[in-house]
Amino acid sequence: TSVQEKDRANPDRKQEQSTEKGESPDKKPRVVKNAAAALGSKEEEGNGLAINPFGAYQVMSSAASYLHSRAMGINPFGSRTNGKNDPTTIMAIVSGENGEGLTLDEASFVATTNSVTSMVAAKEETRQAVADDLNSSRSCPSEWFICDDDQGSTRYFVVQGSETIASWQANLLFEPVKFEGLDVLVHRGIYEAAKGMYHQMLPYVRSHLRNYGKSAELRFTGHSLGGSLALLVNLMLLMRGEAPAASLLPVITFGAPCIMCGGDHLLRKLGLPKSHVQSITMHRDIVPRVFSCNYPDHVANILKLANGNFRSHPCLTNQKLLYAPMGEVLILQPDKRLSPHHHLLPQDSGIYYLGDSAGISLKLLQSAVSAFFNSPHPLEILKDSGAYGPKGTVYRDHDVNSYLRSVRGVVRKEVRRLREAERERRHWRLGRAGGRGGAGREAGGEAGPAARPAAGAVPAAGEAARARGSPGRWT
Repeated sequence: TSVQEKDRANPDRKQEQSTEKGESPDKKPRVVKNAAAALGSKEEEGNGLAINPFGAYQVMSSAASYLHSRAMGINPFGSRTNGKNDPTTIMAIVSGENGEGLTLDEASFVATTNSVTSMVAAKEETRQAVADDLNSSRSCPSEWFICDDDQGSTRYFVVQGSETIASWQANLLFEPVKFEGLDVLVHRGIYEAAKGMYHQMLPYVRSHLRNYGKSAELRFTGHSLGGSLALLVNLMLLMRGEAPAASLLPVITFGAPCIMCGGDHLLRKLGLPKSHVQSITMHRDIVPRVFSCNYPDHVANILKLANGNFRSHPCLTNQKLLYAPMGEVLILQPDKRLSPHHHLLPQDSGIYYLGDSAGISLKLLQSAVSAFFNSPHPLEILKDSGAYGPKGTVYRDHDVNSYLRSVRGVVRKEVRRLREAERERRHWRLGRAGGRGGAGREAGGEAGPAARPAAGAVPAAGEAARARGSPGRWT
């Protein structure tokens, strides 16, 4: 670009260079296709090089991925007090009017903002090219793995989170489209990526169903983007008739973004309970909140102006969010030494089920879910300078290792609670056998509450006990 600008500013210089090489001044310079050609560029009469929109978007996604990885170890934009963090200067930098003297973190902020803006406002030709690439078998935004239970008939499909350039393409293409031709809307980029992954997984699904017949079971799970992909593949297998509902175990996601508008309606239409989707969310994780927090009116208006698909988007119009939580929401609160406890939750680590309860109306439940996903609001998280970097709160509350460590801590605590309850019950039975009925009843009365741990903890404790018996199975 700088060479072209110099040539435009000094046409005599360009003519001299051509003459030195023995070329006629009247002859058009020959365009050399190198890296640009690999991105799909072509030579057009009178226009020189024309970059293919999809090729340009690949460069943008690659740059966003690179800057994201580099930004993990630096301070966030606006952390300095040199006058660059006032709104006027920020808007001038973002709009490209003033980009001089940008530091790496500031450049990362601009690149991320411009990448999202470019994708939302891109022409349908560009968005479709990205969608086609995500849908192909060549592009896989997340790695996935298969694990068979050697003591049963369950095959596990485990999908990783965002790690590749393709995952950035999927994340940025977040406009709503119809899911499998129904009036249920889904995140376009993740849906297109799920289509490609579906075809990759299908042979392994078919072989397992063929080998085990009616007793075959399929479990889909994943972290972050991987959780969303696992959910969509699971539903597509059922809707396309490849797997019966009896073989599809509930999908369990960890830190996955909400990606559907009308997801609960879809579950009812398919005859599935809400428990078919179990979304485990770390109490302060920003990723599940990104699409399900309240969007201010001015942001919603910008999205509607930039992309027609948002203008009739019911979730944005009626609920001021992009995609609504679906299924069961379970909140994972770790030990306070890992992350401070959430002010809306009890002051204890555990997995808390945010769902239907006796006497609770649907409206009240939706209000509770909304309150959780907006506290803290993603903007509140991002404005904190301590949110960034490998030791920042964003990484801490979303990292897959944090989820693993927190779940293990909860399981260990529940196992101890069950053992204590069992000792109390055993003491009560011994008391009755020895003629101390009164003391036994008193001990049993005290043990009652401890014998009923939080919902979902007992199965987790059972799985932990089995895993400890044969750890090789879970490697």
